Amino acid sequence: MSEEFLPPPRLSNSSPDQEVTRSSGSTSDLIIPNLSSHSESDPFPVDYVSEDSSSLQSFADRRDETDPDYEPPQESASNSSKPRVTVSTYLPCKLDELAPELERSSAGMESQARAFTALFGVLHKNGIVEKKYVVPRSRLESSFRRDGHRRIEDLANRCPEAIFFDGKEDKNIRLSFKDPTTGKMVHSNGKRSHYSVVEQPSAVPLGMFVPERSTGQGIALGLYLYLEKRKISLQNLRCIGGDNTSANSGYQGGAFREFELLLGRPLQRSLCILHQVELPLRQLYIHYGGGTQAPGTFTGPLGDLIMSSSIWTKPIRVYKTIGKDFPRLDKKTLDNMSDDASLMYKYCIAVETGIHDNFVYRKISNCSTARWITFGTRILRIYLTEGIALNAHATECLERLVSFIVNVYYKVFANVKYKSSLIDAPSHLYDQIRLTKENCQPSEQQVVFKSIQINSYMAHPEAIIIAMLGDKKKEVRQKAVMIIKTVLASEAYVRHIENESGVRRLKKVRQYIKPMINFSCRSYHELVRTKYQKVKGPDNPPKKLVYQTYNNEWEPVTIPPLIRDMTITELERFHIKPMEIKIPCHSQTVEHTVALVSQATQRRRTEDTQLMNVLQVSSARKNFKGKVTHRRFAETENSENAQLPLKKSKLRLEDSDFNRVLYK
Repeated sequence: MSEEFLPPPRLSNSSPDQEVTRSSGSTSDLIIPNLSSHSESDPFPVDYVSEDSSSLQSFADRRDETDPDYEPPQESASNSSKPRVTVSTYLPCKLDELAPELERSSAGMESQARAFTALFGVLHKNGIVEKKYVVPRSRLESSFRRDGHRRIEDLANRCPEAIFFDGKEDKNIRLSFKDPTTGKMVHSNGKRSHYSVVEQPSAVPLGMFVPERSTGQGIALGLYLYLEKRKISLQNLRCIGGDNTSANSGYQGGAFREFELLLGRPLQRSLCILHQVELPLRQLYIHYGGGTQAPGTFTGPLGDLIMSSSIWTKPIRVYKTIGKDFPRLDKKTLDNMSDDASLMYKYCIAVETGIHDNFVYRKISNCSTARWITFGTRILRIYLTEGIALNAHATECLERLVSFIVNVYYKVFANVKYKSSLIDAPSHLYDQIRLTKENCQPSEQQVVFKSIQINSYMAHPEAIIIAMLGDKKKEVRQKAVMIIKTVLASEAYVRHIENESGVRRLKKVRQYIKPMINFSCRSYHELVRTKYQKVKGPDNPPKKLVYQTYNNEWEPVTIPPLIRDMTITELERFHIKPMEIKIPCHSQTVEHTVALVSQATQRRRTEDTQLMNVLQVSSARKNFKGKVTHRRFAETENSENAQLPLKKSKLRLEDSDFNRVLYK
C-alpha cells in the first residue's frame, strides 16, 4: 500500500464557492480546499493557519482598498466596545513598581520572566484571565531600567544634612569598559575598591564611587567628584561620618580633613562608636594569648573551639553564673536588632541567670574580624558547653572573656543600639570606661584603656559640647552655652586684632586632633582636660579655652559645625529645651549598603546598572523588612484570619521560664 500524501492544513481564506473535499484516510481530519479556481496572478491566495486559530488576519482582509470587490472588515459591537486587555490589566500595579522587589529576589531576568509566564498560565487555566500571556525578558529589563533611571534622577534633588561613607575591595566582579585602542566594549572580571555613600539621618543610599587611590586625599577627591557628578547639593551639609581608620580620621591627610579642605569649611565628625566598643574585646583576646591570622581564623588556647562548626550542637553543663545588673530590653528593641545581636543578648541573659532555652542549639554565624558580635556569642556558647577539656590558662582566659562580654561589652553595645543619636556618643564612651573600672582587673584595664585612647575621636570637645546641649540636666546645658560664648569671644578678639593690624591670615579649616582622655573622670563632660590661656594683645584680651591632645599638646577648643551658624539667642533656647539630633553615632547603615554594593557588582556590569540595583534593593528592604513567615502573613490578613492558631513548637516561648527573665 502506497503511503498517502497528507495535504497542508485548512486554508482560512477559501471562499464559499470553492469546492472543498475532506480527506478520508487521515486521522488528523484536515480540510483540503480546491485551489484550481485561483489564477497565476495571485500566487499567494491563502494563509496557512491551524484549524482552531481565528486570530490571524486573512488574505482577503489585507487586499488593497483599490480592489472593487474589497469590503472593509466590520467589528462586532461587542468587540468594538471591549477595552484592550494587556498584562497590566491583571496586575495590581505596573511592572516598574515591582522592579525593586524583583531585584531584591536576586533571581535573573530570565527566571523572573518564566515565573510571570507560569503565573499567567495558571490564571488562564483557572479562568481568571482570557489568554496565556508570555512576559518576555525584555519587558522586565525595560521596567528595571525605567525605574532605575527615575531613581538616579531623583538623586539630584537630594540635599543631605550628613553623609556617611565606607569602602570595601570587591573581588571577581564583572567589569565593562571601552578599549581606548579599538573603541569596543570589553567585558572581564577583576577587583575594585568601591566606596558606598549614604545620606543620614534618612539612611538613603546615594551611590558608590571608585577612587583613583585608596589614600585619604584620593578618597576625599573621589567622593567630592561623585557628588558633583550626581548634582547632589552640599549647601546644607554639616556632618560627615564613617569608620575611625587612619585613612579617614587622620588630622593631616585623612579623608575627612581633605574633604573639608575641598569644601572650605569644617564639618561635624561622627565616627562609628560600635568600632570603639568592639576593639577592646579584640585587644583583650590578644592579651590572653589569642590572635587572628586571616579573616575568620583565630589562634590561641580557644582558637579551635571558636572556629568549630558544631559547637552549638553540644549539650549544656551546669555552669556558674557570671554578671550582675544586666539590662533588659523591650521586645520592640530586640526585634529591631539583627539575628546575631539578639542571639547574643539571650546568651548573656542565660549566663547571668542560669536559665536557658532552645536557642542554645541554634546555629551561630561564622566569625568576622570586621564585626566581633559572633565571636562573643561563640565564647559564651563554649562557656556553657559540657565536656570541653581546657587547661588552667584556657579556663581563666574563657572566664575573663565571658565576664568582659556580659558586664562591659554587650551592655555598651545594647545602649548604642537603644540610643544611637550623635548626642549620646560621649556618654557611651564614658559608660565603657566606668564599666571597665568596675569589672576588669588592673592588667585588663590597662589593655582596654589603651585601645580606647587610640580611638578617642568621640571624646573631642566638639562632640562633648553637642552632647551637653542635648543633656537632660539644665545646668549642664547652661554650662555648654557658657563655653560656646567664651570660645566665640576669643575668636572675635583675634579677628579684631587682625583687622586693626591690617594683616589678614588665610582662613584655615581647624585640625580635628583626638584628645587625651581623662580616665579618672566622673561624667562624660569631664572626659577631656581643659584650661584657660591668656591671649596676647591690648585692651584686656579674653581668655582662650584649650584642651589636651593625645600627644600632650594644647589646642584651642572650637565651635561644633552643627551649631556654628546659630546666634546667641538661638543657643540660649537650649536652656529651656534640650537639643535633638537624629544623625546616628554609628555606621551600621553604611555597612548594609556596602553589602548591597558587593552583591550589585556581582550581578551587573556597568556603573549605572549597579547603582540602579543598589537603590531598588534598598527601597524594597525599607518597605518590607525581614522574612515572610507564617506569623507575619497572619498579621496582614483580616481580623478573623489574624486569630488563627499558629504552628506550635515543642517548647512555647511564652510559657517558658526563660521568657520571664528575657524582656523588661
